[in-house]
Amino acid sequence: MLRFGCCGVVTGMAMRSIYICLPLAVALTLGAGFARAAEKPESLIPFNKLDAAAQARVRQVVPGYTFYRKVHLPKPTVRARYDIFEYLINHLDQCSIVAQLLKIVEYRSERRPDGSYFADNRKGAAGYLWPLLAAPGERLYLAQGADKKGEPVSGSAVVLFRYRKAQPGVLECELHGFVKVDSWMQRLCALFFLPFITTTVDNRFGEVVDVPVQVSEIATTDPAKVLKLLDTLSPEDAAKMKEFRALLTQQETKP
Repeated sequence: MLRFGCCGVVTGMAMRSIYICLPLAVALTLGAGFARAAEKPESLIPFNKLDAAAQARVRQVVPGYTFYRKVHLPKPTVRARYDIFEYLINHLDQCSIVAQLLKIVEYRSERRPDGSYFADNRKGAAGYLWPLLAAPGERLYLAQGADKKGEPVSGSAVVLFRYRKAQPGVLECELHGFVKVDSWMQRLCALFFLPFITTTVDNRFGEVVDVPVQVSEIATTDPAKVLKLLDTLSPEDAAKMKEFRALLTQQETKP
């Protein structure tokens, strides 16, 4: 669900304004990186690789999503070891521990018993992330949460992340997001404000991979620094990071 100031009680005048502005909003979105109906971005989702439970979760959002966006990533090209990068995106809770040590973030992701992650960045954004697919070079998630900073956004999304090894030590990444808004009035408001919430969408979806990107690059170029920081962890946290520590001391494994 997306919440905007225009989504309160709608008078006849306000309703007429929405109907007038809606075509303009749609026209604006065509040039803003959002999908047109003819592009059928839902074809990107690898339904054939999902089990029945994962398919059911995806269909909570797709094909009834409000809008789709190919997310603008801060760093679509990553200079890191493939095995380190992949380990971090497979263990977002551990990634957040290292990111906190490196002062990339101030918060941690918590892995829950059902396999989902919960995170609160303490700046107005909080939510849950359910991993639905872990295939070579491909990850699929269901996200639910809220962002109260800037244009307030809350609701459900399917996030598709793809990456490939372009050359030794270099990965290329892309991120796709499908967002669903619940009520019809909020959908109208969301369509009107799509050009203005691009930054919010990019930032929140981008955070899913941007933190692993930064951590993996530092762990690749300066593993000694990361190992030294890991030495400062509590015994409980150090036990969680045992496998990652071992990875840093090994030669890169082939994908």
